[in-house]
Amino acid sequence: MARRALLVGLNHYPDPANNLRGCVNDVLQVSSLLQRGFLFDASADIRLLTDERATTARIVERLRWLLRGAGPADTLVFHYSGHGAQVRDRHGDELDDGLDEIICPYDLDWDDPFTDDDLHAILEGLAPGVNLTVILDCCHSGTGLRAWPAPPDAVRPKRLVPPPDIRHRTAPIAEDRGCRRSAATTGTRVEWRLRRFGERAAADGAILIAGCRPDQVSADAWIDGDYHGALTYYLCRAVTEARFRLTYGDLLTRVRRLLRDNRFDQIAELEAPRERIGLPVFGALEAVS
Repeated sequence: MARRALLVGLNHYPDPANNLRGCVNDVLQVSSLLQRGFLFDASADIRLLTDERATTARIVERLRWLLRGAGPADTLVFHYSGHGAQVRDRHGDELDDGLDEIICPYDLDWDDPFTDDDLHAILEGLAPGVNLTVILDCCHSGTGLRAWPAPPDAVRPKRLVPPPDIRHRTAPIAEDRGCRRSAATTGTRVEWRLRRFGERAAADGAILIAGCRPDQVSADAWIDGDYHGALTYYLCRAVTEARFRLTYGDLLTRVRRLLRDNRFDQIAELEAPRERIGLPVFGALEAVS
């Protein structure tokens, strides 16, 4: 039974104004969790990509490594902590909102981004019975960034605001009293129903854990003396407190409670085929009673 994990975390982006602070801590925390509780081997089973090394090409290459040769009963984990955003749909399949959700690698190309459809294309060959968990600690929508820099106890949303020309393609059409129609480019709010990056992964059979609902932001925050993604920190805490033995459904309940009790507004979400919600998290070696 193979175990493999790809963990991607970006604190640093080419424009320092977009930097985050807890994402590298996130991937190190998940790596430790997988080693301590689920017998992943750091040298053979886990690959990390952080900051400048987390380019689009390397993420795609490592995703292919993650899936290569995987068969029934194998356990795979893809964890991403960094910025998320939306761009105009490029494949003609976003009939509800006309947008593609993206993650933001270090070398993000707004004209050729890594979309939910790209992840779907890589996962298309996923063999039945593979336990693939996709954890996304990033924003998939939101109303824009709060002021930054900020004091240590502040929260920064993990959402990257597209440049004006890209926002122009995604902005809703506004009608005035005449016959003209124009797309606003000054705001960052998009008045469409927003789908999450990774939603198609769940349709492919993966278990998707998302940091927030489509209309919320995921926090990069000062927690317990350091910076962390709120989803990742409390997910790891929930699994540890359960002594590494709980189902995905139980995990969602615990993470939501911890976020709420610690005054985070974001509501974590779980999407998976119904029969997988009761599976043990990360293919725990002992069955969950």
